[in-house]
Amino acid sequence: MTNKAWSTARLGVALALAVWASLFWFILLADRTSFYFASRTTWLAPVGAIFLTIAAIGRLASARTDHPDPPPSGEVKKVLLLVAPALLIMLFPPATLGSYAVAKRSTSIQGAYVSVTGSDLSTGDLSLVDIFGLRYTGDLGALAARAGSSSSFTGFVSRDPTNGAGEFMLNRFIISCCPGDAVNVQVRVVGAPPGRFAQDDWVRVTGSIYPVGEEVIVDAAQVEQVDRPKNPYLNPS
Repeated sequence: MTNKAWSTARLGVALALAVWASLFWFILLADRTSFYFASRTTWLAPVGAIFLTIAAIGRLASARTDHPDPPPSGEVKKVLLLVAPALLIMLFPPATLGSYAVAKRSTSIQGAYVSVTGSDLSTGDLSLVDIFGLRYTGDLGALAARAGSSSSFTGFVSRDPTNGAGEFMLNRFIISCCPGDAVNVQVRVVGAPPGRFAQDDWVRVTGSIYPVGEEVIVDAAQVEQVDRPKNPYLNPS
């Protein structure tokens, strides 16, 4: 009777699958799905957790064989490279796209799907997603009737060379699937307390809105620092 032995290659695959399964379970149990998935794709977390767990168990169950392969050269290094991203996500606090990414990503529609053209935005609450959609359709003039009306927006602070002492850009990323397809929407805030808010501070701004060219300007009546929202990314409608 042939004695079975463990296949190091199969054990390595089982370990990698188990680590990635653990990541999905961790995201679910720690309630971090909003950091990695849009509302329409949160189902990927439980599905990934279940299927990767099954795959890891299946690979482990078949890891003993009559003719194990010799350990491939660099097997440990390959496994570490596979599991490193998952381990980093679990070991460190969740991070979100911030001011650095603002300069690297487009404010256009690339990667997101927004449907607001049929909405009446002359009254009611105005959101950053609404503004994003109007910029995409080139119809910011639709806000002309609301010039001077008050709205509130929550986002993080960034600055560019055109900003004065009491100005900053208020940003929020919109994701359609995951942060990999994120696009930025921003409004220019004027009349803010000079020097009070730093890059990447999360704030809530309330003030009068004015569409000017391809920008929306918010003349701030109140700017208050807030905690990063539980759902840091907005989702398209």
